Amino acid sequence: MTNRFNSAMRASLAGMPQPSPETSVDDGALPGGHRSGVTRIGAGAIAGRLVVLWYSKGAAHPNQNLGTVVIATGTAQPVTVDDLYRDRAAALDRIRKLLPESDSSKRLDPRDVDDDRILDHWLPTATGLEFYIGVPHAAGDFVSVLVPWDRIADLLRPGVLDLLRAD
Repeated sequence: MTNRFNSAMRASLAGMPQPSPETSVDDGALPGGHRSGVTRIGAGAIAGRLVVLWYSKGAAHPNQNLGTVVIATGTAQPVTVDDLYRDRAAALDRIRKLLPESDSSKRLDPRDVDDDRILDHWLPTATGLEFYIGVPHAAGDFVSVLVPWDRIADLLRPGVLDLLRAD
């Protein structure tokens, strides 16, 4: 399990900018104190977040990238966004509406949820799915929004809610 989780985190990192003479890379932190690390260890799944701060020489400002990983403890296999929903299009429609109203930071603009990739960065919590939505750098690069389970449970495939909420 540990090896699978670590491998998935390394794979997430591989898609991000790498250190070079032109680019510095370091640990990042999102508003709200969200940093890299294991975010949940439950009976059904282990989850983690990777936040990377990078800066290219000559750029106006640094940037942050984010990756999330969820591994099912019973199978040691990744749980992907495609594993979650009965109908991805229906989930996208509902979550697009829920994200702006659920954003307690009020940094999320409704235009930020137009992208189909809004479902891609998520983590399970005890109370719902936490989504990380890309926003302009001036707004913090990503906004974390928690959508309660009861607002999306009917969208999930059979068994997913039990898997992700198991403690």
